[in-house]
Amino acid sequence: MSLIPFHNPKKNTSSFPRWFAGISIASHCRRIESALIGVHGQGSGAPIEIRKTISFDLPHEITDSYNNLQETILKNARGNRSTSADIKIPSSLLFHVLRELASVEEEAIDELLGESRLAKNDLLAVGIYDSGIRCRTASGGLYYQSLCDAPFLAEQTGLNIVDAFPLQDIASGGKGGPLFPLPIWIFLKSESSDRVLLDLGRTAKLTFLPKAENSFSHQRITQRDLIPCGSLLDTLTWELTGGETSTDLGGRLTVQGCQIPALLSELRGLVPPEEVWNPYGLPVDRYLKVVAKSTNDGHSYQDVLCTTSHFIAETITKHLQTLIAEHTANDHSEPEILVSGSVRMHGMMMNQISSQLRRRAMTPITHLDIPTETFDSLCTAMLTLMAVEHIPASLPHLTGSETTKPLGRITAGSITNWHRLLREMAQTKPTERPLRSVI
Repeated sequence: MSLIPFHNPKKNTSSFPRWFAGISIASHCRRIESALIGVHGQGSGAPIEIRKTISFDLPHEITDSYNNLQETILKNARGNRSTSADIKIPSSLLFHVLRELASVEEEAIDELLGESRLAKNDLLAVGIYDSGIRCRTASGGLYYQSLCDAPFLAEQTGLNIVDAFPLQDIASGGKGGPLFPLPIWIFLKSESSDRVLLDLGRTAKLTFLPKAENSFSHQRITQRDLIPCGSLLDTLTWELTGGETSTDLGGRLTVQGCQIPALLSELRGLVPPEEVWNPYGLPVDRYLKVVAKSTNDGHSYQDVLCTTSHFIAETITKHLQTLIAEHTANDHSEPEILVSGSVRMHGMMMNQISSQLRRRAMTPITHLDIPTETFDSLCTAMLTLMAVEHIPASLPHLTGSETTKPLGRITAGSITNWHRLLREMAQTKPTERPLRSVI
C-alpha cells in the first residue's frame, strides 16, 4: 500500500477510505488498464492509497471492430458537406464495439475487486476513459463519441459510472485534451523542486511538473507530444521481421545494428509535427515512408531499427535539454527528470538518451510507488474522484477551452449505490470553485 498526498499531506487519514476505480482503454482499443484507489479522509486534502492495478491486452476482435468503426466514421466525415448532424454513424458496429468493451470493463472491475478483497458496493464510482471517436466536421466542429456504454455497464454492475471526460472541455471550446496533466501533477509533484516527466510510451511526451509552492503552481504545467516512439519502433519491428515479432523487447534487435548516415539525415530533415497533443498519439506514416527507401536499398532491419532509435533519442533529448535550460534559467536549479512508459525498458534507447543528457539522473516513477504500466488508469481514477468532489480538472492553457471545468458524465448505478454517492457529494458541498481554492 502507498499513500500519496492529494493536496495537503497534513490531513489525518481515515480507517474507512472511499474507493474509486479507474479504467483506461488505450488508443485504438489495444489494451485495458484498471486501478483502484482509496481516499483516506474527507475533503481534497485526503491522502490517496493505491490499492491495486491490473492491465491486459484486449481481444483482437475488439481492436479490429474499433478500427473499422473509426475508419468508417472518418470517411463519412470527410464526405460531409454541411453540418455535424449529417455525420453517418454505423449504429450496429458502434453498438457492437460498445457492448464488447462493456463486457471487458466489467471483467476488469470484477478482477480488480476480487484481488483487492472488496465488494462492488464498496466502490463509490468507476471512471472510464477512452480516446473515443473524434473527427472534424465540414463546418469545423469537433465530433466526439465516447466508447463507454455507461447505462449498460451501470445496469450490469450496479455501480455508478463516470465517463465522457472530454465532453465538457469540448463544450467549453477546447480540444477535449490532454486531460491527464493535472492528475499526473497530483501524483508526481514535489514540494521542493520542479520535475519533468519523460513518458516513453507509444508517443514520447514531456510534461513539466512545477513544484507545489503556491495555489497557482498548476498553471505552469505544460505537456507536449514529441515524436512517435513505441508505435514507430513496434510498427517497424513488425514490418521488417515479416510479422515474426511485434516488439523489440529490451532493444535486442536494435543493438545488433549500426547507424545508416543517409537514413538518419533524411529523418532529421522531416518537418517536426505541428500537433502539441494528439488523442491517438502522433502518426507514424511519414517516418515509415522515409524508412522504406533504406530497406529497399538492402540495409538490414537491425541497421534500420538502430538508426530510427538513435533519431528518436536525439529528438527527445533536444526537446528535454531545451526545457531544462528554460527552467534552469528562470529558477536557477535543474528540474528532476522522471521516466515512465514501456520503452524505458529499451536498453539502447535509454543509453542513447542518458548519454546525450550527459548522464543526468533519470528516475523511474516506480521509485515513487507509481506503477508505470497502469498510470493512465490511476489518472482516470483521479479524474473520477475530482468529478465527485466537483473539482475542475481541465487546464485551459493546454486544452484551449475558455474556462476550467469539472469533467465527467455520471450515470447512476443501483439505488443504494447512487444514494450513497449523492450523500458523499453533498458532504463535500459541490460548488464550482476555482481550482486554486482546492489545492
